Amino acid sequence: MHLVGSRIVIRDFTLADAPAYFNYASDARVYQPAGMQPMRHIGDAEAAITRFMLERSDFAITLNGRLIGNIGAYQPTPDPDDPESLTRELGYALAPDYWGQGFMAEALELLCDFLWLAGVTEIWAAVYPDNQRSINLLTTHCFVYQYQVPIPMGLRRGDQVVEAYYRRLPVA
Repeated sequence: MHLVGSRIVIRDFTLADAPAYFNYASDARVYQPAGMQPMRHIGDAEAAITRFMLERSDFAITLNGRLIGNIGAYQPTPDPDDPESLTRELGYALAPDYWGQGFMAEALELLCDFLWLAGVTEIWAAVYPDNQRSINLLTTHCFVYQYQVPIPMGLRRGDQVVEAYYRRLPVA
């Protein structure tokens, strides 16, 4: 993937991104609201990036060639006969030094535009109900609240027990 915005580029991860990924993915301000596993060692970051490269679902957000965040689009089912195969669920994280500057908004629009052109029919995002920063991002970019669901016990992080789902449809 290689998507170019006015300030950022979304591209495939490389193992050279591991130190920068580790820096923000080991920060509780990032991994807790994103529902990510915390990075404890650089090897954790290398393993995650290796998985991203194999699955081709998570991508690097860069500013002037430097990794500042990541964004992913996940297909709920690979079965082409299942209508959900044409939907995607987004996940994203951004290094705190870049919060509040519109970089994730730009990344979100770039990826959504790419997904619409690829034939995706709905884009979803799940957030913790107290993650107001993420909720504001989604609702500002035409995502509409749909419902909350309980998080299975084995997937819970901290005291979070539900996720709120937001959906965006293509503009007619």
